[in-house]
Parts: sequence; structure tokens; C-alpha cells
Amino acid sequence: MRSAVGSSAAASETGSGVLAPRARPRILPYRLLLVLVSVLLAVWLWPIGQMLQHIEALFPVALHTVTEFAAIVVALLLFSVAWFARSEGQPGNVVLIGCGFLAVGLIDLGHTLSYKGMPVFVTPADPEKAIHFWLAARYMAALTLVLAAMRERPPIQSAFVRHLMLAGALGVTGLVFWINLFHPEVWPRTFVSGQGLTGFKIVAEYGLIVLSGMAAWFYYERMAAVRSSTAHSYAALCAACLITILSELCFTLYANVNGVFSLLGHLYKIIAYAYIFRAIFVTSVRDPYRRLRVEVQERREAERRVEFLAYHDILTQLPNRALARDRLLQAIADARRHQTLVALVFIDLDNFKTINDSLGHARGDALLQAVAGKLTANVREADTVSRQGGDEFLLILKDLPDIEAAGVIVGKLLEALSEPMDVDGVCLSTSASAGVAVWPSDGHDFDSLLRSADTAMYRAKEEGRNAYRFFDENMNRESMERLTLRQGLRTALEAQQFALHYQPQIDLMSGRVVGVEALLRWVHPEWGVVPPNRFVPVAEESGLIVPIGNWVIQEACRQAVAWDRAGLPPLAMAVNLSALQFKRGDLESVLADALNQAGLPAERLELELTESSLVDEPQLVRARLLSLHEMGVKLAVDDFGTGYSSLSYLKRFPVDRLKIDRSFVSELVSDPDDEAIVRAIIQLAASLGLKTVAEGVENESTRIRLQQLGCDEAQGYLFGRPMPADAMPAWLADWMARGDVSAP
Repeated sequence: MRSAVGSSAAASETGSGVLAPRARPRILPYRLLLVLVSVLLAVWLWPIGQMLQHIEALFPVALHTVTEFAAIVVALLLFSVAWFARSEGQPGNVVLIGCGFLAVGLIDLGHTLSYKGMPVFVTPADPEKAIHFWLAARYMAALTLVLAAMRERPPIQSAFVRHLMLAGALGVTGLVFWINLFHPEVWPRTFVSGQGLTGFKIVAEYGLIVLSGMAAWFYYERMAAVRSSTAHSYAALCAACLITILSELCFTLYANVNGVFSLLGHLYKIIAYAYIFRAIFVTSVRDPYRRLRVEVQERREAERRVEFLAYHDILTQLPNRALARDRLLQAIADARRHQTLVALVFIDLDNFKTINDSLGHARGDALLQAVAGKLTANVREADTVSRQGGDEFLLILKDLPDIEAAGVIVGKLLEALSEPMDVDGVCLSTSASAGVAVWPSDGHDFDSLLRSADTAMYRAKEEGRNAYRFFDENMNRESMERLTLRQGLRTALEAQQFALHYQPQIDLMSGRVVGVEALLRWVHPEWGVVPPNRFVPVAEESGLIVPIGNWVIQEACRQAVAWDRAGLPPLAMAVNLSALQFKRGDLESVLADALNQAGLPAERLELELTESSLVDEPQLVRARLLSLHEMGVKLAVDDFGTGYSSLSYLKRFPVDRLKIDRSFVSELVSDPDDEAIVRAIIQLAASLGLKTVAEGVENESTRIRLQQLGCDEAQGYLFGRPMPADAMPAWLADWMARGDVSAP
């Protein structure tokens, strides 16, 4: 794998700030080099070696021919590999070395045929003739390796350059043959029979040693600057150059062409050729094949990965919806054969959004992974756990003997999910709601079963969460009804199907009408009047309550001013505000526009909020309430006492009134507990400087008792039912005419 901070060839800095030397791979054949050097020294210096030097038949013509032909074959193979094994990433030096050693092999053929004891080759065989071919071949090899070593990063050669190299190699070969066969006098004397090598021959051999040493050094330097596979090729070329040096040393020492030094020199040359062939073979054949093999493997792994991702969730590695569909179809097929049941369970985490928003998406993802682990650990191996997306999971429970078996499994799962989990060092508790649909009673395919399980899951959420419910047809009818209502609500605003009815609010001490509460009504052209308890929850669930609520604010403000212009006394206008609308960031601008357009003073508008909308995110709620309070609008807590009553938020939040829920008012006279609760609420409000309004007052005894307990205001059927706006003037005139109250 490639390092994130650079390749191994990059120089690193030491603590003193000096660049550290580059590390070279230990891939040179040090042991072989040591053995070859030791053999040469032994033959040269040890007594037994000196004895071998006097034996003149150790390297006969036949053995010379065999060794030379071996070297020629290697050289021609080297050219063949370099020329024909063209691969992506093959450096141009490979072709250069191949063409150079084609010339070397052909010239070595001339050397072999010219060796003493061989038949006539144009001219008679002669030691000097053989030496001339030998030196030409050796210098051709040395210069080829030096030139290749000096070209640091040659490009892949074009066809023209390749053929130019080949033509050059063949041209040099032809020139050498022409000179050595027809004009040998060009050469200085290189061998004198009975005396041995001349000074020119020895100097020429040392020249070859110098060139080979230069090439070895260049290749040694390249080893640390390239990737590992190419480094091995450079190491082989470096080794070949070093062995060539040993070979040339042998050819500076012999006095007899058939002696031991000539034998060693030829053997070392074959070994050097073998290393050159290895370097070219590795670069041109083995490495491309390995790369290709690594690429048919990487491609396979990529294909497997793509196939896995097509049917699995990336985050949890669980089967996704597509694979769950396939697994369910298989489970149904098995159930048909074995006369068993299949359950599809839809699981949705409770309040996951709160965890995700408060702790961050990373921790939310970790929680989903932990949940996936718990689900997998608590089902049977034959069952399937699938993630649909978000915080939704599906379970496929197969081979169930009866419906009760599904309930046992799902109950166990929900219990396991409710246990605290350690998520990135944070202990989190969560719960889930689940819906269960059973094949074949609740559906015959994946989509129908999924709809049924989804419907049952929503019923579990509506009934308190952290529970599971089995699907039944009543749920389906209710679901269809909600869908129908939702579709109708989308067009109700544009079709002007909404209207406001107003219920009077009475001061219990004076009997004066002090305000009205605006109550939303939906008059559908086909369904008639739709009760609020049917359509308001659907509007809140779908988010449509926000535009509807904005319309209510605008219409209520407009109507209050219209009554003023009609001569009615100034009445406070109370409007119910949904939790969703309250938390929207544009509430202040909506209120400001409605008040400005209608011309209604802000203090005559009262916003009623339920306790449940005030307990979540107290910092945000406080900031929003303070903003509304600064605008001048009044704030009331609706349905007070139904479950979230708290002195702490009443102390911190700028509310003006508490509305006592009708559930406590209706049995106020007959139920001592209700009276105790109402008395406590009235006393609590009085101690905090807040007014109280009682809802649902329907008889005179209740009004009297509320008055005795100190309640400030009341509303209910005793005083007046909710009525259309145009009925309010007549009702108000009638209320005042009865003489029960004084004029406002």
C-alpha cells in the first residue's frame, strides 16, 4: 500500500536536520559474489590454485564452445524477451539492453568460431582473432549497460526508435565482423604465443572493469529510488556488472587460453548474462504478468465489493431492502412447503433524531451499528436482519409455528434494545417501536407485508412507543383514512375550506366578555364538517399544520380588527400554536406580518402553547418565548396539569396565563381530587402572578365553585359554544341584554 507521507524512496530528515541516506533494499546476491570472489582469490593466490594455473588443458575447445554457445543463447533470449514482451510500464532501457545484447551475442558467435582449434571461419582460427571479437563483444556489453544505467527514467520507446536501435546494433555487428575478418591489422597486438597477453590487452580489460564498475554504481544508486519490482531488476543488473568485473579480472591473468583463468572468466560471464536476462525477464514478463494477475484479482474483489454493496447496507453491513425482498420470497417459498408462517417485522428507533442532533452524526452512526449488532445477536441464524435506511430495520422471521412465536422474539428484541449501550465511550439508552405483519394473513408479497408492518409500527408509536403491535385490518382502514385526510388537507387552504369559530372567554368576577379563543374548523364540500380531533393530528404529522397555523394567525388578527370596526368592544384573541409551528424559525416574522397587516395591537393577541411543546429543548424554548414576549404578545399554557406541570419552567418562562384542562373542570363539584388539583393550579398561578382560565365550564355550580376558588376567567358551553365570526355580534348583544353582566 502506498504510504500517505510519500514513497520509501523519499529521503527522511534526522533529528539534526540533515537528510538521512536513502535505504537500499538488501537484494544483491552478496553470498554469491563472496563465493565468486573467494574462488578467484583461491585460484590466484593459494598454492593449489597456482598448481591449476600450470595445467593447460582445463578449458579445451569443446568446453569453450559449450560455454560460449550458452552465453550466446542467453544473449539472444534476452533480445527476444526485450523486443517482443512489450508491456505497459516497460522502460525504454529494456529495448536498449536487448538490442545491445543482440549485437553482443552475434559478436560472441564470431569469437567462438575464431577460437584456437576451431575450423576456418573465413580466415583461420587464431588467439588474436578470437580476442578481437572478445574485446568488441565485451565493450559492446559494457557500453550498453553504462548507457542504460545513465538514462534515469527513459520513456517507452516508439516503434521508430526501437527499429533504429535494432538497426544500430546490427550495423555495429557488421562493422566488427568486417574489421576482424578482413582488416585485423587495425587492432594492436593483444597476444603473443609463448608470452601471453600484451599490455594493450590487459589495459583494455581494465578499461572494461572501469566501465562495468561505473554501470554497477549507477544501478546501485537506482535501487533505492524506484519501486520494489524495478529495484530488483536494477539489483540484478548491478550484480551482473560486479560479476563482469570478476570475469574481466580473470582475462587479465591468463597466459594460456585453455587455462583455469580462461575457464573462470567464461563461467563468470555466463553467470553475469544470466543476471542480465533475469533483470530483463522480470521487467518485461514476470512483473507485467504479476500486475495483470493482481489487477484479474483486484477486479474480482471490486466486482465482489460492488455485488456486496448492491445488496448490503454500507454502514451496518446488513442486507439492504433488495436482499431482504429476496430473502422474504425464499422464506415464503419454504413456508408453503412446510406449512409454517413468516413474519416481517418493521422496527423504528424511538427519538433517534434527538440523539443524532445532540451527539452528532458520527455517534448516531455508531449507535446504529450497535443496534444492528444487538438485533443480529438476538435472532435465530435462519432469520434475516436488514437495514432499510435511517433508523429503520426489517426482520424476517421464518418457519414460525404460530403468531405467538413472533411476539416472543420481537418482545425479546425490544427488551435487548432498551438496555444501555456503550457507544464511543458514551452510555446511551434507546428504545424501539415495532410492527409485525404475518404471511399469509397480512399480505402475500414483500410490498404488501411491508405496508402492513409499517402501519402496525406507527400504531405502536401512537400508543406510547417502546412496544410492538400486530397488524389488523382496522389499522389499515385508519391508515387509509389518514392518507385521505392528508391529501384533502393539501388542497383545503387553496380551496378556502377552513374557517374559524370563536368561543367567548368570561371574567368570572365581573361577568364581562374579555376575549375569545379562535378554533379551527374544516368544512369539506363532500365530507361536511371534519372534527378537529380527526384532522389536526394528521396535519401535525404531515407538517401541514405550519401553513394552516399561519393562516389561523392572519385570519384571527384580521377578524379581531373587523369586530373593532363593527363597534364591538376590544376583545383579546387567543390562538392555539402547534409545537412544530412554535419551533419554526420564521414564527416572529409571521406574527409581525399578521399584526401589521391587520393593525391589531400585539397585546391583544394571545398564543396558547401546550405543556409538551415547552419541555423539549428548554434553552431554545426560553429564547423563543422571550422573543415573543418582547413583541408584546401574550403567552398562555394550554391544557395545564395534564402531565408536564413544573414549577421550574413556569419560573423561567415568561408566560401570562394558565389554562386549566377540561378534564379537571368537568367533575370539579363531584370529585374532591379534581377540586384539589384545580385549587392547587389556581394557587400556583396566583403565587407566580399569573391568571387562570378554566376550560369546559358547562353548568352554574361549576362556575360558582371556580369563582369561589379564585379562578380568573372561564369558557365553556355555559357561556357560549364556538360560533362563526358573523354570529359573535348578536351573541354579545344578547349576553349584555340579559343583564347578567355589566357592559365592558
